[in-house]
Amino acid sequence: MRDRFSPAFARAAALGLATLVVLSGSFAGCSTNPVTGREEIVLMSEEREDEIGKQAAVEVAAQLGIVDDPKLHEYVNAIGQELASLSPRSDVEYEFEVVEMEEPNAFALPGGYVYVSRGLLALANSEAELANVIGHEIGHVAARHAAQRDTVQKAATILSILGMAAAVATSGDGRAVLASQYLGAGIVASYSREQERQADRVAIELTAKAGIDPGGMARFLKQLDNATRLQTGASRAPGFFDSHPATPERFAEATTRAQVERWSPGFSIAKSRREFLERIDGIVVGPAAKEGVFRENIFLHADMRFALRFPHGWRQLNLRDRVVAVSPGGDAITALELAGAGDDPRAAAAAYARANQLGLDDAAPIRIGDLHAFRARSTVRTGNGFVDALLTWVAYDGQIYLLTAGTPAGAFPKYEGILRSFARGFRPLRDADLAQIDELRLRIVEAKEGDTLAALSEREGNAWNLNELAVANAMFVGDALEAGQLVKIARRERYVPARRDEAPAPPRAPLQGPLPPPVGDR
Repeated sequence: MRDRFSPAFARAAALGLATLVVLSGSFAGCSTNPVTGREEIVLMSEEREDEIGKQAAVEVAAQLGIVDDPKLHEYVNAIGQELASLSPRSDVEYEFEVVEMEEPNAFALPGGYVYVSRGLLALANSEAELANVIGHEIGHVAARHAAQRDTVQKAATILSILGMAAAVATSGDGRAVLASQYLGAGIVASYSREQERQADRVAIELTAKAGIDPGGMARFLKQLDNATRLQTGASRAPGFFDSHPATPERFAEATTRAQVERWSPGFSIAKSRREFLERIDGIVVGPAAKEGVFRENIFLHADMRFALRFPHGWRQLNLRDRVVAVSPGGDAITALELAGAGDDPRAAAAAYARANQLGLDDAAPIRIGDLHAFRARSTVRTGNGFVDALLTWVAYDGQIYLLTAGTPAGAFPKYEGILRSFARGFRPLRDADLAQIDELRLRIVEAKEGDTLAALSEREGNAWNLNELAVANAMFVGDALEAGQLVKIARRERYVPARRDEAPAPPRAPLQGPLPPPVGDR
């Protein structure tokens, strides 16, 4: 499940919060930086660093998801292990994964857990570019940058709490609260400018040693800059949420370093651009349909085979562990989450109430179409006050779904009609629904004699606009194409759900604790 109106902040907030939890309470003192050789103050022992990495890796898998493509994983891991064998830090067992993020991104956790997003793979145009990005993340691990940031992590906890309180007190716009969460996450996610330069240098050195073109670092940074220009209309500049060197600055420095770095061809898996593109052909670009999709205000999930109508005009968030819609004023929320396996909604309600020490009022079994359900009212105490919630447990296809509709205490009557009808919108998926579920996939096509990007785009059913198409292929819109030239396109394709005799994607783990307060609660 993904965030529809802002694809980055919800994941950043969730991951940032998880990181804050695991990165507190460790102190080690001075240690030698394996990359620079200098003595530095590090507030985390190597043992604690490894422990944190293991915990955070579980959070990444749960909150972001890992791309289910064994061949792609094998490819990325092979590149990573080759570079890791040359790392200045040899005491780390590195692991490399492709994470379910549509944005081009890569990150590393303490202890050697390195992730690249499928969005990054789609933006890359060569194995050398991918290898340099992986080398960059190895550089962060080798230099123990996460351990050096521990003091910042602790400070961010207070900032996030204060930011939440300030937003709740002063804003009726739910996005303000979410922005405050992102604010804290941005702090915990950022490296210093010098740390970023240091990681770039490590990447160039590692790729050169491995016999991979170190110029891939500069080329990918240029790709990233072009993609950012397309999104924002200007070159990226250092900002609060992203405390990194501006991409053009890093591009210039990486270009200079690659030009003076001695190397000769050595390690390679994809021997050509064609072989590299064949390895990423078919990856999803944009939101993944396996997480469910919104079609206007109807949420459709092909693998779990249900549909749910959310209030029309409310802001929609499709997260991995729940689907949420927030009222325009931010003072009401509706949400769907998986409570767990089972077929008895009454028992599920009782278990939930016990686990969360909740009292259930007006509790009664109901029917939603042909489905058994159980509904109750509850007043939930949160860090931001009390919430009036209408909770409905629905049994369907061997699972119990929890549908929550709530407001700050006292505001329920304003939305009562909408909130009471919310759970009634849950139903089995229909054949007509399946016809609406599709997704964009990266496809590799060949240009014909005299082709232009516009002509190729129209002929091949490309869904990107011409600027997006040009950036994805490191080209300009007006560039001439040669016959046989390979071009990446995005093609809209019907999503094929898991067959009934196959196990669908593993259900998300049931959440612990009641739903957070409605966005905009004040």
